[in-house]
Amino acid sequence: MPRWFYWGAYCVFASAVALVGCELVLRVLYQEPWYERLVDEQARNSNVGQRESRAKAYGVRDQNYPAQKDSAARRLLILGDSFTFGAGVRDAEKIFPRIIERALSEDSGVPLVEVVEVMNGGIPGSYPAHWLELFDRVVDEFKPDLVVSVFFLRDGASNINSIGSFFGPIRERVVARNAASLPYRYSYIYRVLRDARDRRFVGRRYTRKLNLAYSGDESQTEHWRVQQGHLREIFSKSRARGIALGFVIFPVLADLDAAPYPFEGIRRVLTRFARSNDVRVFDLLDAFRGMHGPDLWVSAYDQHPNERAHAVAAEALIPFVRELLLDAEPGQGARSRSSRRRAARR
Repeated sequence: MPRWFYWGAYCVFASAVALVGCELVLRVLYQEPWYERLVDEQARNSNVGQRESRAKAYGVRDQNYPAQKDSAARRLLILGDSFTFGAGVRDAEKIFPRIIERALSEDSGVPLVEVVEVMNGGIPGSYPAHWLELFDRVVDEFKPDLVVSVFFLRDGASNINSIGSFFGPIRERVVARNAASLPYRYSYIYRVLRDARDRRFVGRRYTRKLNLAYSGDESQTEHWRVQQGHLREIFSKSRARGIALGFVIFPVLADLDAAPYPFEGIRRVLTRFARSNDVRVFDLLDAFRGMHGPDLWVSAYDQHPNERAHAVAAEALIPFVRELLLDAEPGQGARSRSSRRRAARR
């Protein structure tokens, strides 16, 4: 036999051994499909903090504040969703509203202000409509000097804001297809490759649907238009009470090193919205840009910010919040400097 024949036979044999070995290893390591782990992980993390929030006034994940506000104190109400609530983060002291409270109470940067009290108004699975309801419940008793709405990019998209509405139908199709696939059932090498391909498909679909929620046709952007109305009502009611306003954009913590960022268009839409309503806006993307997204998640299957991400967000937001508090007018809340300048010109 020629030498090439033996060499070819050796290569075939070695490849077969490697494939068999890989198959055996994957059979040991493979647990359950990623889409099942995603559902279980997010359901488990969504319960973190829920019990303690139910024990507090107004159902928020925070302490109870006295109805009588100290003259040397300023109060901040932060409205938002599960990112603000701190879903998946077990230690409430490491959530960005609490970090901001501690930092500004140590050094508010505001004359005669000795303490800053921050109410974490984050509500898991919520939209600005729910933030408005919370605002109405707490504003007269808590008496905030500043209200900051923390808007996660997904808050303007109703069709992908939960596991059930977006991922549920996709999961059902994937499960049915895999159940009917002999290679998927019997080859763990094929299963791993198929799972990876499905994850990429879900990611592309998610990105497309999220962008269309802000830039698509009337039916696709309807939810965002409705939420704009609720945000404007929060702004209007705050201004009627002399309360200062801020608007924070919280990015999707993925592809943070991509150029361009996949959700750049949404950032522009949200920035224009805040500025058109005369509300000062802060975009957190720059604080996270260049970081590895999974390092900021509570788990590999849940993109809620972990303790590290909350610390990054807090560090970036502290100067922004301090600047807003400097505009507070003692005794009646606050208005922005630009608003006071316009009033003076009138």
